[in-house]
Amino acid sequence: MSFKKILLGINMLFLTFYSTQANVIQNVAPDSISTRTLSEVVISASTKETNDLKALPASVSSITAATVEGTKIIDIKDLSLLIPNFFLPDYGSRLSVPVYIRGIGERTTGQSIGMYVDNAPYLDKSVFDFDFLDIRQIDVLRGPQGTLYGRNAMSGIVHVITRSPLEEQYGKVSLTTGNYGLFRTKVSAAELLSDHAGLALSGYYDRNDGYFTNQFSGEKADPLQSAGAKLRFDWQPHRYWTIRLTGNYDKCDQGAFPYGNYSVNEISKPNYDYPGHYQRQTAGSSLNLNFTNSSVIVNSNTAFLYFDDSMKMDTDYTPADVFRLHQQQRESSWTEEITVKSNTGNRYQWLFGAFGFYNTLKTNVTTTLGSAGVKNILQTMFDQLHETTKAPQMTVTDPEVGIPGDFQTPTQGGAIFHQSTYNHLFTKGLSVTAGIRLDYEKTRLDYDTHTPIHLDVKMPYPPFPVVPAVADTVLQGRESTVFTEILPKAALKYTFTNGNYVYATVSNGYKAGGYNIQNFADLAQDALKSKYIANYETVPVKDAVTYQPEYSWNYEIGYKGQLFKNKLSFELAAFYIDVTDIQLTQFVASGQGRILKNAGKAQSLGAELGLTAQFTNDFLMTANYGFTRATFKDYQTEGHDYSGNYIPFAPQNTLSLSALYQKYLRNQWIDRFYLQANYQAAGKIHWTEANNISQDFYG
Repeated sequence: MSFKKILLGINMLFLTFYSTQANVIQNVAPDSISTRTLSEVVISASTKETNDLKALPASVSSITAATVEGTKIIDIKDLSLLIPNFFLPDYGSRLSVPVYIRGIGERTTGQSIGMYVDNAPYLDKSVFDFDFLDIRQIDVLRGPQGTLYGRNAMSGIVHVITRSPLEEQYGKVSLTTGNYGLFRTKVSAAELLSDHAGLALSGYYDRNDGYFTNQFSGEKADPLQSAGAKLRFDWQPHRYWTIRLTGNYDKCDQGAFPYGNYSVNEISKPNYDYPGHYQRQTAGSSLNLNFTNSSVIVNSNTAFLYFDDSMKMDTDYTPADVFRLHQQQRESSWTEEITVKSNTGNRYQWLFGAFGFYNTLKTNVTTTLGSAGVKNILQTMFDQLHETTKAPQMTVTDPEVGIPGDFQTPTQGGAIFHQSTYNHLFTKGLSVTAGIRLDYEKTRLDYDTHTPIHLDVKMPYPPFPVVPAVADTVLQGRESTVFTEILPKAALKYTFTNGNYVYATVSNGYKAGGYNIQNFADLAQDALKSKYIANYETVPVKDAVTYQPEYSWNYEIGYKGQLFKNKLSFELAAFYIDVTDIQLTQFVASGQGRILKNAGKAQSLGAELGLTAQFTNDFLMTANYGFTRATFKDYQTEGHDYSGNYIPFAPQNTLSLSALYQKYLRNQWIDRFYLQANYQAAGKIHWTEANNISQDFYG
């Protein structure tokens, strides 16, 4: 971690005004348990699991509200390294959320993890990076979760759970300030409206001046302002029924992509003529209906999410006006999920569920060749045509050339799934869990792009007149693809008499296929060349833009338990992941843009260790370590054989050490006093498929 980021985390002022009423209603949801961590209740069950999370035959990390506040977890990027083999660096904007779990992930398009907030899925990782408000708990499940969560949960899921106003009432204001112009404030309140209804409201404002200076303009390259609000209304009209309605709005305005060119083990400072910028606003709502009695739990979750954003980027990262990009997105998604599961103490537990979604994404992208790009790239191309063919001399008269494109990508799909757990199979303590999911998805791409170029054409015959002309290449069309997947899972678990247990799990996951749009500028240039160069071969649009799903099988064994009268908890796991058709980010031919391509086979093997020690109510220590060796098994492209090389962007080691002392001050205007010490580290990280650029272990 850089010294600047360490300074950012030092709070020069932190005031907390907090009042709470110990008003937990009698009808607490049956998926809560009374495990205390710094006086907090840990939610241990899920509406989509036939096992409690505390006894799940899989790798699970649950982060409580005390840890969220103590370690200053503001958003999903702050979870990086706190969890074994969970790595999420900051690559310059809230648009970029490159999550890697156990060496598997994706830096640009697509996603390999599922993101949920109060059971509502976020289908696009463009909205994963938002400020957390009123966090009750964060659960991270590592390894493929395809059976219960379907598409794009190939590496795992992150589930954010917010506080219920029925369980606690409070009022809270926090202010934080620091260097680099850091200022952050959060306000939240929750009250009972009646014996069975409660309302929670929260909001935040966050800003900083940025950390990097653009040498070209002398101004900060990455300032940030963001603000948002969240509402949650809980109502229990009957002891069996709970209704939850949530709504949220978030807006950010960010200088973005403070990148510098890399050369011979040196990264230059940001120095570009077109300032990077990212703006985004999101709005969402969800309605959750829960029916619980002594036999079954029925849960329905209907969610809507909308976002629109605008991104501007200097894609040559130099002071020369070569390439620049302006992209705007507008997306709306509807999701519905219904689950029915048993709620008895019987040996056999079951779950059935159905899921459906509709998502529409509209993207407008304009790639512009600036004056230097017109001169050094476009005009050079026409000059070479004149020299190598009988084409007339053509001179570009446009000071710059824009390549606009409109793209629509509607996607719809559905799934049905089932999971069963049978306890005390053959002998006491032995249990088996098995599940299967049928997943269907249809995605479509409508594209419309053109390249209008104004030319002066010098005719090759006397009197050699100069004739104005327009070379306009148009690409229009529609592509569609259907994906149908069957995703099974099986697990064995043996629980000892002291509650400790061992497990073995086999699970299947997949990452959806789709379409690239950042290479259409190159496709337009190829189409233009085909007009003037005889026998110039172009790749069909569908072949050039389509990428296929990525699949994985995860094999895992583990041991979980507690010692010293439950004061020391530990978790050990070892895994092997086999990946086919791995999706990798590659630069397009011109270097101005990135696309996803399927790249053969890969494998990831490793181990994880988690320790939590709480010998007093006020003092908590944690240690988390993950080792991953993620390599290509078979990857050959463009004359290079990368088989055996490490997968780029995924660290081989992750480490997190933390000690927290926290003293609650009851009935005081100051809620608590705490001291926190953290150390985090990661590496070695390779940055290219060739493994010729890397970053050593650092902390």
